[in-house]
Amino acid sequence: MTGGTLPAQASDADRSRVLGFRFRDLALMATGVGLLAFLGWGWNSVFAAWFVPVFLIRFFRSQKRWFAPLIAVPLMMAVFYQGMSGSWELTVGFLLSVSFARTLPFLAALYMDRFFSRRVDGVLATLVYPSTYVLADYVFSFGPVGSIFSAGATQYSFSPFVQLTAVTGLWGLSFVTGWFGATVNALLENGFDAKRVKRPIVIFAAVAGGLIAMGSLRLAVFRTDVPTVRIGSIAVPHPNNYWDEIDVNTPRNGAVRYAAEFADIENQLFLASERAVASGAKIVMWSEGNAVMYEDHESRFMERANRFAQENGVYLAPGMLVLHYGTDYAQNKVPLIGPDGEIVFSYEKTKTPFPTESDGVLPVADTPYGRLSAAVCFDMDFPTFANQLGSQDVDIMLVPSFDTKAIAPFHTETALFRAVENGFSLVRQVNKGASMAVDAHGNVLAYQDFFGVDDATMISDVPVRGVTTLYGIAGDWFVYACALFLLVMLGSTIRAPRPA
Repeated sequence: MTGGTLPAQASDADRSRVLGFRFRDLALMATGVGLLAFLGWGWNSVFAAWFVPVFLIRFFRSQKRWFAPLIAVPLMMAVFYQGMSGSWELTVGFLLSVSFARTLPFLAALYMDRFFSRRVDGVLATLVYPSTYVLADYVFSFGPVGSIFSAGATQYSFSPFVQLTAVTGLWGLSFVTGWFGATVNALLENGFDAKRVKRPIVIFAAVAGGLIAMGSLRLAVFRTDVPTVRIGSIAVPHPNNYWDEIDVNTPRNGAVRYAAEFADIENQLFLASERAVASGAKIVMWSEGNAVMYEDHESRFMERANRFAQENGVYLAPGMLVLHYGTDYAQNKVPLIGPDGEIVFSYEKTKTPFPTESDGVLPVADTPYGRLSAAVCFDMDFPTFANQLGSQDVDIMLVPSFDTKAIAPFHTETALFRAVENGFSLVRQVNKGASMAVDAHGNVLAYQDFFGVDDATMISDVPVRGVTTLYGIAGDWFVYACALFLLVMLGSTIRAPRPA
């Protein structure tokens, strides 16, 4: 049966209208839009991503005029804007732009679903919405905020389901949640008569159930006898917002104003590092930009850092923010210093709103504790960017970060998908946020709330060997498969006569 309106006779509630819309349709829209508030950030819910498509698909399909569903756009933008407001220090214009851009993957998927629901039926019809959403969301992930707001990024606490990302990347999670919404609509349009849509329901249930079962099995058979290395990760509070110095082109008089604060932070970082070493840490890392300094202080700092690593026989990855006078450029970087006191590599943040001289290549180094790499905070919100490590057998990823209370722990969780996708363990130490260490299957090894502890030092025992994943090798193959499916569907549907 092709899609359409519910076969039941219209009720009084259906006939009552507000602004030209049936009350029932407005209720569908309000519910779907309201659930968008629970996609990410502080109110994140695993279930919202599954049910948003249920209500919005129903609303879009039920409108006779193609432009009528656009009434939902300003409401969606308002929900997105409210959710992001206060999370970062961003302009109203930028927040409005991102709020509008976040509606686009949904709108593309909803209109494609609306188009095909009048032309095809069965299992293929239920695959249009999720395929379109995945493709549009993939394009959106190359924008300024990456995949933070992807529907799939809300699913981190659903551990068996998350294992799918080792095969499809984050996109597989978004696909299945969208597929659920389209399948439920097939049932709704047939008056809840499951016999009339038996095949779509059975296929979805079999695939979704099989994926969750296989994910559970993957977690159950995960080897626990892999040797581990102890990592001490540290965050020392900043008494002031030193990122503001960059915004005003780092005046030289700031060097006098903040000299004592910078020295105190540096001393606290080294003291905390000594305590981590005393607890058995062989790798020590600091949060993003935790050691702040001006350019003429960098060489002295590096001498101290090199000496610390050599004297203690550890790998040290100090998160640094090096301010350059008279410019809005500052080096937000993390060097890795070996036990011999020599620099193994130095990486500068790539995905940043500030100017950067990064070459965009994530470094890799062989150590007695596996192959190590490092990125900085926002870098891990871009799946395709992080996927450059998938074929390099990286075992441990160090990610110094800096967040805000409003986006904890969700922002950390979105980064942790990169561990399961590419098969490495990941330690994300966060200033003003939630710090976590996970293994290659996403199992949480350590957790720390910056705002709930006096000493923000996290100790984690991390496996020194990662695993090989299909996504790590093949990358975004699943997105291309969705694009190919849509092209085939469009080609075959356009050539075919429209049914009465």
